[in-house]
Amino acid sequence: MPRVFIFGDSTAAAKEEKARPETGWGECFSPYLAPGWILDNRAINGRSTKQVLANGEFFNALALASFGDVALIQYGHNESKSDEERHTEPWTSFMDNLIYMAQCLVQKGVSVYFLTPIARRKFIDGIPVDTHGDYPKAMKDVASSLNIPVIDMTEKTMELLRTEGDEGSMKFFMHFPAGVYPNYPLGDEDDTHLRPLGAQTVASMVNDSLKKYSPSFLRMNG
Repeated sequence: MPRVFIFGDSTAAAKEEKARPETGWGECFSPYLAPGWILDNRAINGRSTKQVLANGEFFNALALASFGDVALIQYGHNESKSDEERHTEPWTSFMDNLIYMAQCLVQKGVSVYFLTPIARRKFIDGIPVDTHGDYPKAMKDVASSLNIPVIDMTEKTMELLRTEGDEGSMKFFMHFPAGVYPNYPLGDEDDTHLRPLGAQTVASMVNDSLKKYSPSFLRMNG
């Protein structure tokens, strides 16, 4: 059966039970697939484009990919990290890596879609602040140059933050007081990773955004 691959970082990745309620949006995407399609979530915690290529993880998935498959590619959260293993520059190495990954997949007959990174929950004086710099813009430029569809999930999730506000948006993220979850007896203040509601909301956004391309891999009434 044809596959829908997800390539990305911890915001999309499947989680271990010890991390719950942390949930990647990729874990919530299967219900949107049309009958006969398999979700193959290759998103991994902490990954950047540089690391997923250097570790061989991208190539492991590429070896399984075949004509008619689909790849959803979402990176940007870890590209700016200072460590040598992950860091890329938005207008050079990040773009080069995206181009390489997309071209490898397209050569195998895989349909590629880019998704810019989801927003972090950061507010200053009640106003959400984008933390991703030029990486979303660079991804959109690559998509334009390669004629690849791109979903601006950065802006869509920024709009969610604007709508929900500082306090209201906490319910989507791993930001909660002590005593709420057994795995986090002291609570947590993680404004990057999602709780189930956040993951479900982002997965729904991805589905709704992809529908404008009328792809065969989605349930069009889902």
